[in-house]
Amino acid sequence: MSLLGKPRPGRVTLAGINLFLCGVVSPLWATSPASAPPAAQSQAPASQATDPATQEEGLRRAARQTPNDPQVLARLGTVLAMQNKLEESVTWLEKALKLNSGDTDARRTLATAYWQLGQLEKARTNLKLVLRAKPQDDWSTLLLGMVSEDLGDHSRAAHLLNAVLPRVRQRPEPILALARAYYQLKQMKKARETLQYLNDLPNNSNAVFAGGRAAAEFHDYQTAAALFYSIQYTYPNPGEIQFNLALAQYSQKRYDESQKTLLASIQSGHATANTYELLGWTYQQQDRLEEMMKAFEKAINMEPEQESHFLELGQALLEKRNSETALEVALEAVKRFPSSSRAYSLKGSSELRMSRLTEALQSYRKAVELDSSDPKAALGLALTYWNANQDAMAATAFANAASKSPRDALIQLKYAIFLINSPEQTTPEKAAHIKALLRRSEELDNSIAETHFALGNIAFKEEKYEEAVREFTEAERLDPEMAKVHFALAKVYRRLGKQEEATKETEIHNKLKAKEDQKSEANAGIGTRHQ
Repeated sequence: MSLLGKPRPGRVTLAGINLFLCGVVSPLWATSPASAPPAAQSQAPASQATDPATQEEGLRRAARQTPNDPQVLARLGTVLAMQNKLEESVTWLEKALKLNSGDTDARRTLATAYWQLGQLEKARTNLKLVLRAKPQDDWSTLLLGMVSEDLGDHSRAAHLLNAVLPRVRQRPEPILALARAYYQLKQMKKARETLQYLNDLPNNSNAVFAGGRAAAEFHDYQTAAALFYSIQYTYPNPGEIQFNLALAQYSQKRYDESQKTLLASIQSGHATANTYELLGWTYQQQDRLEEMMKAFEKAINMEPEQESHFLELGQALLEKRNSETALEVALEAVKRFPSSSRAYSLKGSSELRMSRLTEALQSYRKAVELDSSDPKAALGLALTYWNANQDAMAATAFANAASKSPRDALIQLKYAIFLINSPEQTTPEKAAHIKALLRRSEELDNSIAETHFALGNIAFKEEKYEEAVREFTEAERLDPEMAKVHFALAKVYRRLGKQEEATKETEIHNKLKAKEDQKSEANAGIGTRHQ
């Protein structure tokens, strides 16, 4: 199941820039006319001096009269920034700094505008200049921390933001930035503690909601659920908060709780098509297939123009090995959305599961033709070649898919598994390539159990038994129902002379294996030749 509507918390929104700038941008002079430059004094009455639009009008006239006055130009740039006129603000602030490069207030404002415009390197450069002149400037330190996080320098971001923690705790944006930095650094406890600061903010339901989404982004669903639950009755959009709470519960495999949350949302009149789609997935996980079909049908009837509902239904059916019905859904999707690469990928996946390899190749080739950048189509084509024992074509297709989608963890994993199972002799170069692909998959998405299982197998073969235990244990944590990981743990414990642990893992493996044999395939077949 895809995580529906999962955004990444980003920089301060335009709607919130004025509040943020009020803290970051120190006034260049007091707002009373007596402390403003003479040209500006003559343009606005004192009663209107604090109105940004009025100030802008007066400062534009002042800039025409004294075009080389850096103070006027800087103030105009600041007022424009506070009204979200960022590109024009940058122009005036750059002019002011050419006339007076030592104006740290104007440079900080310029950095803030660059940050808002997404020009992060320019923002960082200007903030470093400010801090070189004023090392104790808390606001510039805070902003540089947020810019560093956006640039992916998580360690630097955490250091800077933690240095000005009292400032950070005043606004949700820096709190979220610090939490994300800690999550990226695998410092889960600190990330969770940081998110708790959101509870101290006034009128905090929107901030807490953003915190829940941030936690979910890093697969910390327990924290996400707790945050969503805490604002269940105060968040302004009841349907949205209930859906996100249900999604966090689902992601923790608390399917019954997720179902109850969704049904309560439906009963209170807040149902959307996505509500019914997620409800369908909760039923799927509980093997209540008739109710699953009804829920997905409601989602489709509410939004028949959304192909995603057809694709999700098809995937849910495939995961229950109902390939024939999945193919029927795929054919309807192709009929309704003939230019959809994903619809043809669903058709190909259904045909692949049914071993109709010729048709599957045709479907995936069509999917790639429609969208050569679609990773699902590229992966499906590679897997189909592999199933058809066309190893040379599969190798080329996997390499192309990995090259075109370097940030797709599943493609890196599947390519590695293909190479592990390929009949060619394993050379040192090939072994290094496999390990690099698996490490890349782990780096991109640390929550895939099969990646850790494969890394554990490699460590075992290299007689790095403690490392193997760590990887296998992580795989078991991520997927407790994976029987083969317990078999692998039993093997490595025997090598370590830990017979009691080995016996325990063997018993768990036997129970889970028997359960697997009785149960339909419960996932999308990661680690096999299917998607």
